[in-house]
Amino acid sequence: MKKAAGLAACLALVSLNGWSGEIDYDKRNMHIFCASHLSLISESLDDNGDQQQALMMLSNRHRKEARKLGATRQHFDDVGGYLNKVRRNHEQKWSRLTAQSKRVCLPNS
Repeated sequence: MKKAAGLAACLALVSLNGWSGEIDYDKRNMHIFCASHLSLISESLDDNGDQQQALMMLSNRHRKEARKLGATRQHFDDVGGYLNKVRRNHEQKWSRLTAQSKRVCLPNS
């Protein structure tokens, strides 16, 4: 009986700590998109330039937040591959995604 009570108390603590919480998939996907897009943009800039470093820093922040929400390497690979394909083959769509990235991913000035 004591073991069952101890297990119930442990499970209650896990629930209180949020380990069993719901994942906000919209937020996770936004962070995956931002991390991937900003990383791709930074690759086209001069190496070690201020803009490149700033974009990589923001990309890394979004990546960390996405991972906290359960994002995997495969998520980033899939989105990065898609963005790379759009960038090469669909100029208008790329422009729309870049505008979206500016609105959603960059801190307000």
